[in-house]
Amino acid sequence: MKYELETAPVAATTAAPTARRRWRLGLRGQLLLVFGLVLGLATLAAGGYQYRSLRRQLTHADDALLRARAQDLLGRISLDPLPTLPLPDQAGEIMRVTFTEAGQPPHELFRSARFPADAVPSLPPPNAPGAALGPRHRAVAVGRAAAPPGFGAESAAPTGRLTLWLGHPAAPLGQALGRVQRTLLLGLAGSLALAALLAPLVAGAVLRPLRRMAAQARRIQQAQDIAPLPVPATGDEVQELAETLNQLLGRLQEQATAQANFLAAAAHELRTPLATLQTGLDVSGRDPALPAATRAALAGHDAELARLGRLVDDFLLVGRLGAGGAPATHCRPVALDELVLALADRELPRFRAAGRGLTIALPDEADAASLLATTDADQLTTILLNLLDNARKHGAPGAPVALRLLAPAAGQGAAIEVANALAAPLGPRLAQLTTAWYQADPLAPGTGLGLWIAGRLAQGLGLTLTLAETAGQLVARVQCPPPRGRGGPAIAS
Repeated sequence: MKYELETAPVAATTAAPTARRRWRLGLRGQLLLVFGLVLGLATLAAGGYQYRSLRRQLTHADDALLRARAQDLLGRISLDPLPTLPLPDQAGEIMRVTFTEAGQPPHELFRSARFPADAVPSLPPPNAPGAALGPRHRAVAVGRAAAPPGFGAESAAPTGRLTLWLGHPAAPLGQALGRVQRTLLLGLAGSLALAALLAPLVAGAVLRPLRRMAAQARRIQQAQDIAPLPVPATGDEVQELAETLNQLLGRLQEQATAQANFLAAAAHELRTPLATLQTGLDVSGRDPALPAATRAALAGHDAELARLGRLVDDFLLVGRLGAGGAPATHCRPVALDELVLALADRELPRFRAAGRGLTIALPDEADAASLLATTDADQLTTILLNLLDNARKHGAPGAPVALRLLAPAAGQGAAIEVANALAAPLGPRLAQLTTAWYQADPLAPGTGLGLWIAGRLAQGLGLTLTLAETAGQLVARVQCPPPRGRGGPAIAS
């Protein structure tokens, strides 16, 4: 129950523009990119803030531990009678102790052998935050008021200041910060992976109304009427777009209906005067008193009126089909071999007049029952006449046209093919042959309605019409469904 059109030749011609546009991101790709960037940047910003906060806390805790150790060492220093200092006894510790009086340069009482001399000018002051002491140590400073070293220094009034700088290895703090960095980076990678998993779901949910609208638009292309697009109740631009498109479709439907009604009415009104004129020409042409030249002229006029009558009949059928209606069908068993022979006998004079041959091929070994099809004989005849008329007008000059009846294949009914040689390859134009008013060759005679009418009638009868370009030939195939009792559904009238 469908109308098919082979579009394989079109795919090759449309591959190049698609490749040229491959670098452009579609709406789904843009949503995925934005979602990933937003989640990634948010995770990166949150991770950076957490890292700075943890680094500050870890550094403050390390400085507090080192300062408590320095205060303990400072409290154990004695200046009476000579400076007595406890040595740092933990692995990697270094220390420097100075005594300073007002107006005097600092007097260094002790400095560890590994204490970097070049770092002395940049040492932090007492009770200030810790600072890096070279590439391998971190140091803090503590101090207290004291008297100069000597007898009674512990009981004398303080006139100077005793300062102790204590450093320990910076590696433990660096390792702790490294673990924090790795944890946050793993969290960022996990967030990006989660974004990659959730982004298609979010994009699918966002684009679901658009996909429903696109599916309905595709159905409109194949349907006889224009159904409105689904309107999502989202209250956003998608809903506004759907409502606007429905208004546009409504106007197009009204214009198409008005155009089809006008075409059908005009064609119906033209049939009576054309029939009257053709009857008058027929009667006048039989008058034996007329000269031969006059009779020949009247015969030419009669042929033109017959052609005009067929054109008016096509317009009337186009009006009915375009308005969403369909001709009434009177389905009955039809012997396809008899129909093909009668059709060939009817069309052979026209082919001879056009300088073309018409060849007929019937299956050799096929029983009569297999060549029966339950369909409307008149409408099937109209379909085949349009296919033959198209082949006669648009085939390669002088090339014959083949009319073939094919025996049923497995699971299918009989088929009828009309094949003609092409003057030039159709390529991408093949997909447009069944479009109303389309002509592959604008200079060729005709209105571009024959194949469109054939396709619409075949669709209404439940037949399958396919067009294919094979070896320089256009092959139009009308496939009938299996007859009753052979595995296929019957066609209801």
